[in-house]
Amino acid sequence: MNEEEIIKKATEYVNLFGYIQWNELKTINFDNDSSTWIVGFSAKQNDTNDIFSYTLEINEVSGDISNMQMIDD
Repeated sequence: MNEEEIIKKATEYVNLFGYIQWNELKTINFDNDSSTWIVGFSAKQNDTNDIFSYTLEINEVSGDISNMQMIDD
């Protein structure tokens, strides 16, 4: 997968939750040791419009998404 595909996959995943909406990509890095893309992004709470930062991981081989976490700025 390339960066564009990773961003699309991450955006679609985040928007599925219904209570947050993808806002902006912050960082994207590839960890060679674990073959994992690490995506940092901001998302807007639908009910309050507050924006929070998150990270998630996407496995390069399987495409599985895991470890979505809200992070402190």
